[in-house]
Amino acid sequence: MINDDIQRKPVVIGIIIAIAFYIVSDLVSGQNSILSTFLLAGIAVGFMVGTDIKRGAINGAVTGVIAGVIALVIIVATYSLYGVGSEVIGALMGTFLIYLIIEVVLAIIGGVLGSAIKNESVINRFPEKSEE
Repeated sequence: MINDDIQRKPVVIGIIIAIAFYIVSDLVSGQNSILSTFLLAGIAVGFMVGTDIKRGAINGAVTGVIAGVIALVIIVATYSLYGVGSEVIGALMGTFLIYLIIEVVLAIIGGVLGSAIKNESVINRFPEKSEE
């Protein structure tokens, strides 16, 4: 039942959006805007799914989990390249898990918002004339 709700193409696009924005914002400019990126990716996924709020939330959650894990792997790899020891990275794992939870919640909120925006924009503006 839940497999029918998950749409692969919007989820993959959302993951690409989240990771691309992360790389551009954090690694190039030095500013970490990953939380707003997950909200934006969730909105994009929810808008592409667009059928109902439940599907937007489910697809947003899947996007948040996968992109969040990839982003955390990038963060740990970046810390390792900077020469941070494994003790420090181990001490930060609790913070990383909280960060992952926040990313998933923001992607779910974005998925709900994107679905709501899509549903509101599909109002029948020109009703068909009935034949009488």
